[in-house]
Amino acid sequence: MEKSTVIPPICKANPDGSISGDQEWLRRAEEELGETPEVFQRELDALRSMLQNDTNIRVPDHDKFLVRFLRARKFDSKKAFHMLRRYYLMKIKCPELFGCPLPSQSETMFQLQAQNMLSQRDQLGRRVYIIRVDNFDSSKAAIEEVFRTNTLALENAVREPETQIAGLVVILDMAGLSLQHAKFFTPYYAKKMVELVQETFPLRFKGFHIVNEPFYFDAVVAVLKPFLKEKIRKRIILHGSDISSLHAFVPIDILPTEYGGTAGSFDNRPWYMEMLAEENYFKELQTFGYIMEVEDDQTDGE
Repeated sequence: MEKSTVIPPICKANPDGSISGDQEWLRRAEEELGETPEVFQRELDALRSMLQNDTNIRVPDHDKFLVRFLRARKFDSKKAFHMLRRYYLMKIKCPELFGCPLPSQSETMFQLQAQNMLSQRDQLGRRVYIIRVDNFDSSKAAIEEVFRTNTLALENAVREPETQIAGLVVILDMAGLSLQHAKFFTPYYAKKMVELVQETFPLRFKGFHIVNEPFYFDAVVAVLKPFLKEKIRKRIILHGSDISSLHAFVPIDILPTEYGGTAGSFDNRPWYMEMLAEENYFKELQTFGYIMEVEDDQTDGE
């Protein structure tokens, strides 16, 4: 069981994306990411310089956007730059999967009650994201829409400095898995999901908890394994129908009642309304990226 800690209060983000105020977040940023005021400024300046020399990419003109990539790569500006390029390359090569839709365009998907970012963080300050496979009705939701809605969820979460530091935990509920869901785990889509998690999206994915998986889920894992780094493999935990084993990792007081928690029924409407209120942010986000076609080898070198 992971050590239980008191969740630190929300940290304050300065205009440049650095944090101030709460000593616990400052300590964690330094210990886990190597983030100190000196390192922060040096690596941010270096990343800005690299972007100024790459005229093919248009990025937001505020530092907070760049900092998410630096934190995802533990303040190695070169690695952060390569990740940023992969991030935009992903969107230009596979917009049907990784284009970020506007919240107002995603109402039908959220009405399925298949995805929810829990309102409270876990004992380590991490965001917890639940995906319920059975609620993805193939007659109402194409696999591409599922991918794009997940992208929207991640784009919203990565704005938070606390999540950039502490990371994200995913709970994947496989109850009701059937042949109609098999396409989610074909090698093509499996590889795309793994690329997003391991190399492309500027978030620290700290755990993947699989619950209610069927006996044949080992075959699905076998499809994923060739693409997974050892670090990510170790973070995948299969719980089966024993929901109580999930409670050793995620506190019951933040979980919905459907997962043995005390936080009320699964309901993504408050979360969706929060994103709707930020519609203009997501509209602006769509205006950035590669200005022209680029070759794959432009993202090599890490």
